[in-house]
Amino acid sequence: MTIVITGIDEPANRREPMRAAHAAMSFDADPRHVETARRVAADVLGEAGVRDRDAIGTVQLLVSEIVTNAIVHGGADSVSLRLSCDDRAEVLIEVDDHSPGSPEVREAGPEDESGRGMRLVAHFARDWGRKGTCTWCTVVAGPATAG
Repeated sequence: MTIVITGIDEPANRREPMRAAHAAMSFDADPRHVETARRVAADVLGEAGVRDRDAIGTVQLLVSEIVTNAIVHGGADSVSLRLSCDDRAEVLIEVDDHSPGSPEVREAGPEDESGRGMRLVAHFARDWGRKGTCTWCTVVAGPATAG
């Protein structure tokens, strides 16, 4: 597994509490790496100045669902995650599963153990879609405070 924090951009105005932060990681398509992806998402938001625990939890949920979907349905040996948070707390999550298939929002039955992930993404994300082999979504991570 490779994890690279690719940058933290300091704001031009030092009184501005937010700053852009981003990370990229690639890992084997193994469900054990979902928790690491969640931690990286929290770290990026923390570096950006996001302190809203609900917003951080929402971003972690979206990362979990899209990464899990890529691992379970992508069929590739590896998955890549790119996550960025700009200075307005707008988050872009990109997960590349190197697969030509597209995720689907399904209707899971009450007894189904899976099938709800992309429905959660569609509900909580401001927007989401698929470009090539990459599933992406955007979300506003809420207000920030000086850290």
